[in-house]
This record gives sequence, structure tokens and C-alpha cells, in this order.
Amino acid sequence: MIDDKIINEIVTACIKDARIFSIVEEISKLNKEERLKIRRKASMVLKKEKTVDKEALTFYFVITEEQIAEEILRRIHNEKARNA
Repeated sequence: MIDDKIINEIVTACIKDARIFSIVEEISKLNKEERLKIRRKASMVLKKEKTVDKEALTFYFVITEEQIAEEILRRIHNEKARNA
């Protein structure tokens, strides 16, 4: 299972940045095969860079894991409900 700390960091990032939230939301709509394609593409693109952005690579690996994007969205929803 993915480290809870990493999931919480992504939740916080999603709350602060609508672009990141949008990515997680779109990933949550994909099936397992489509998620693996995204993971491979992200890995290829990020590894071509001279300095691999490990944070971005970790982000894509985490959110493409089965049910992680959905868990992130659930936590965001719960956080918003608590603050309402």
C-alpha cells in the first residue's frame, strides 16, 4: 500500500491547486489498463529530462495505483465537508 503521508501530501496539493485536482479526478475515471499507460508515458517523459523530477514521477506512480485516486478524492470530499 502507498504511504499515507504521500496520499495526504497529494490531498493538500489538490486542495491548493485546481490543476492537480483535475489530474487526479481524470485519473480516477480511468480503468487499470489506461492508468498503466499514463504511468508509462509519465515515466518516459520525465526520464527524458536531464534532471528527473522525482516528485512528479512519484505523483504519477501514486495516483495511477489502483483505487488511490479515488481515495484522494474521498479525502478531499471529507475535508471539505468538515470545513463547511
